[in-house]
Amino acid sequence: EQGEHARPSRRALWVWLLVAALVLAARRVFRVRMAALQESRARAAAAAESELLQKNPKQFTKDELLAYNGTDPSKPLLLALKGRVIDVTSGFDFYGPGGPYGVFAGKDASKAFATMSIKEEDAHNDLTGIDENHLKVLDDWYNKLTGKYPTVGRVS
Repeated sequence: EQGEHARPSRRALWVWLLVAALVLAARRVFRVRMAALQESRARAAAAAESELLQKNPKQFTKDELLAYNGTDPSKPLLLALKGRVIDVTSGFDFYGPGGPYGVFAGKDASKAFATMSIKEEDAHNDLTGIDENHLKVLDDWYNKLTGKYPTVGRVS
């Protein structure tokens, strides 16, 4: 009789397992929803900053611009051409981390656009030695991208 009371019934074990499974599922749902909420807040913060920058363009230093390279979801994704900073957040799949043109983000990548290069070492603004034909290519990219994405400042 004593052994019978010490051992839980099968029904009690199933109830315990069910409760444990429900608790684990609830924790997972809570974590997923919290992550989604944090992501949503970060996107809202980035959109608010972008809107503010569009109304009041900023003079960025190179170091300041680098903070907008897509690694912080609470900041808009920016890049610059010929000193003009544009918000390319809507092109995140292209210009964000891991995107085919991610090396341009957070930088004035004028040389890379002029030479049609996606090499990290070409993602800068020094156009020394760039011939007239490549400068025209840069002008074409400048016109295309500044027509497509909003301007949010200049980089010095």
